[in-house]
Amino acid sequence: MSNDRPSVLSEVWLPIETIGAECMREKSLGLNSFPPTTRIHVWWARRPLTISRAAILAGALPVWRKDWPRELLAAFPNEEAYQEWFLKLIGIHGDPAISRRLLQEANEKGIKLKSSPYGYSRAFTYNPNPEQFYTLALLLKHTWGVSEISMLDPFSGGGSIPFEARRFGFDTYANELNPVA
Repeated sequence: MSNDRPSVLSEVWLPIETIGAECMREKSLGLNSFPPTTRIHVWWARRPLTISRAAILAGALPVWRKDWPRELLAAFPNEEAYQEWFLKLIGIHGDPAISRRLLQEANEKGIKLKSSPYGYSRAFTYNPNPEQFYTLALLLKHTWGVSEISMLDPFSGGGSIPFEARRFGFDTYANELNPVA
């Protein structure tokens, strides 16, 4: 039995420390305190939107390849450019792990920072722009033969995965046994 399915990002590369730091930031208090899904109903195991978004996209997007069509190679001349684009697509426009360490050091020393070390809005507040949607569609079409992807979450709980799948234009199907959800 052969496996003709292309490798996807989640199988090869996923910057866990970076995404984890952004998820911790998502759960902290502050301006635009919590994502909209937290206001729908109380859910004890709600997943951060940032990791939900990363999991959906990293499961659908291919690993960078040097034999991509010219248009994709123009957008992503190397793997590093592709990975940077992925982080921006999920809303991470800096290095939240470094920023989190700076905040921890300042707190340990009793220093009150005058501004946020992050330098960009929380990832869950970011919506992709038309150019990113276009590039995403190109990648999906090249990888799967279609640009319209369907996403199923059979145990959707608080709805973070369906919410993010819909935000990226995927046909989304969700189910949950708990009637509260």
